[in-house]
Amino acid sequence: MNPLNDAAASVTASVAAGAVKTPRRHELEAGVLSLVTSQSEAQDIFKIAERINPKRAFLFVSTLLGRHIPVDPVEHRAALQTLADGVQTHLLDGPVFVMGFAETAVGIGAGVFDCLRMGNPARNIGYLTTTRFPARGASEWFSIEEGHSHAVDHTILEPGPGVVQQGADATLVLVDDETTTGKTFSELAAGLCAQSQQFGRVVLVTLTDWSDDQAQTAVEGIFKGADVCSVTLQKGSWSWTPKENWTPSALPGGCKAHRSPWIPDADQTFAAPRLGLASSAARQSGEDILSDLQRSGLRSTGAGDKVLVVGAGEHVWQPMLAAEALCERGIHARFITTTRSPILQGDTIRQKVSFPDHYGQGFWMYMHNVTPSDWDRILFFTETGVDGLPAELIDWLGQVDVIDGSGAVTVLKSAVGAA
Repeated sequence: MNPLNDAAASVTASVAAGAVKTPRRHELEAGVLSLVTSQSEAQDIFKIAERINPKRAFLFVSTLLGRHIPVDPVEHRAALQTLADGVQTHLLDGPVFVMGFAETAVGIGAGVFDCLRMGNPARNIGYLTTTRFPARGASEWFSIEEGHSHAVDHTILEPGPGVVQQGADATLVLVDDETTTGKTFSELAAGLCAQSQQFGRVVLVTLTDWSDDQAQTAVEGIFKGADVCSVTLQKGSWSWTPKENWTPSALPGGCKAHRSPWIPDADQTFAAPRLGLASSAARQSGEDILSDLQRSGLRSTGAGDKVLVVGAGEHVWQPMLAAEALCERGIHARFITTTRSPILQGDTIRQKVSFPDHYGQGFWMYMHNVTPSDWDRILFFTETGVDGLPAELIDWLGQVDVIDGSGAVTVLKSAVGAA
């Protein structure tokens, strides 16, 4: 049997269970989060964690995303395919423009685009992500703000050839991991409208939609004459009751940058798709990536090895493809990324390591729910050079195969106990 088909059937069955509304109550340190969800407890695709953020005290942690919990690439792809199948039913006859949000939805936006392009080989489809790292050799197109985030600024760079697809018969697909109010969707839609982009339909795509239809309402009317619809794996609503006299946690302060500030090159081999992806260009597969890396010196993985593939910040799509290809080769592989999202440890975030950012910007980054000794191999994809990885992270990982932005492979080992 095809494991992808099995995983897709599981995700689809989970979505189908959405007819049952289930109330839930989560007692957190800062207050009480009350949810009405569309799935039973056994079919959860999310967990609840507490944020270190005065703007919002809680976080919906996806079990399918691969941001805070290691994910099976087969299950991740199945979720992407289920979302893309939902989008497919809403497409107009013209081209399609997909956009994702940094940092959390860079990968799932690229994944929805990837599934759509493979299912519609004759259609013009483009993908572009927001970023917090303007690239050398690229110009800013416009910018937006995400008010509740730990990092509010989003930059949208001038896209490459064939990326932007617009017009009266075009469909705009906006992808995020979750939505609670729709404000971030509306900010991006308004930014595109201000750039004279036109679309006949807007599709809002999420893993979980907690907006109670507010997201659609927030985007309606931005593009004249365009209708708005949504696709999600789970719908629900929420309410938050803070504890009396509770003092919100402040965001973590900055840290000492351990390297000079890094600026990505627009044309580097391994990077977040900041200038976009176009269906008119050749598709890069995970097998392509692994084959290239093996020619660059990445040693083969043993058949019985357990391999953790790690992406860094916004650089998530190519690492996910590599993890997917390892699974297709019969290797036990999982995928996760580092994040700059500060979260408290607890039932959902059981392990947490903090370290200076990879980019020389002076902020803390984190890896969650990883025990290095559980893995025979760790492949770490970073857009920076090897000098972008702080000693604190390498000492914690123990030994890691680092793939940098040029595609060079370097094995790094912990200095602790080396003598």
